[in-house]
Amino acid sequence: MRVLNPARIITLISLYFTFTLLLLGCSSTGNTCRRPLPLTWSNQTLLLEDVTRLSSPAFAGRKTMTPGAALTRDYLILRMQQAGLLPWSSSLAPLTMAPAKHHNPFEQHFSYQYQFTERQGVNLIGMLPATHASGQWRLIVAHYDHLGMRGSKLYPGADDNASGIAAMLALAEHAKSQQRPTNLLFIATDAEEQGLYGSQALVAMLQDNNSQPSMSQIELAINLDMVGRPDRYHTIYLEGRRNFSQFAALQQHLMQAVGLCIRANHPPEAGKTIQRIDWLRSSDHYSFHQAKLPWLYFGIPPHSDYHQTSDIASKIDIEFLAAVTETAYELLIIDSYLLNNRAKQ
Repeated sequence: MRVLNPARIITLISLYFTFTLLLLGCSSTGNTCRRPLPLTWSNQTLLLEDVTRLSSPAFAGRKTMTPGAALTRDYLILRMQQAGLLPWSSSLAPLTMAPAKHHNPFEQHFSYQYQFTERQGVNLIGMLPATHASGQWRLIVAHYDHLGMRGSKLYPGADDNASGIAAMLALAEHAKSQQRPTNLLFIATDAEEQGLYGSQALVAMLQDNNSQPSMSQIELAINLDMVGRPDRYHTIYLEGRRNFSQFAALQQHLMQAVGLCIRANHPPEAGKTIQRIDWLRSSDHYSFHQAKLPWLYFGIPPHSDYHQTSDIASKIDIEFLAAVTETAYELLIIDSYLLNNRAKQ
């Protein structure tokens, strides 16, 4: 038998305990990811119905400034009303942005330059006040536009982003019947596919001196974009950890609440070692980032049906979408102290 010197023995004991702690840590994290998922309130039938309707041929791919987009807004306004949302009316929005008489009070109309022409977009904004008077706000955002028709080809956009809109509507419907510690603003943005123009218009409105909420009153903006198709790890990816000094505690709370695995960064594209997608600039959360608002983005990596005619409702994993929805809801009721300790950006 080989005799070890005392220093070597101490080193081996130290390594043993370090390895044991790592194993226990992995086991603990693994236990928070559960299958089947213990879902409690989400209505999977209604989630599927919203995704199916929004990605149906009747809405023609929901491209900005098309009849299909107008029909989509009619449907979403009806669903917002059914969920109990109130319009973000002229008494709350900046006076300069009050809706014109011929506009629905849920609509925020805006102009933007795209390909050397002026275009028009329409966001939809509804709110739920806090149960008890509060000056704090949390925002839930999902873009409703997609690619539309290209010739005779329909781009349904079931995952991108009917899934996010369906989750947002489900969040509103559930929040209506629950205690709400803060005011909630639900925004269906337009013209995201062309360049995040809807979220830019929203931020411009929030930066107006007359805005209610003001920028300082916003604790969190949640962006839901492509949340219906899990990867092989059955994981939702949550970007934005640099905004919060207590992100690890936040992540652990979300996983324990619903059991869905959450990773803090999207993986590289399949078969590639270098990340080619800029996740910071990939969706509406970038507009909030530029405005220095705290944000979190739920999403999945692009799949083979991304921006294809095959992105259809039957490929949505409804249990996964329901789990993402219930997980996101935790951010609407979580204690503000986990959100207010912001990390340096």
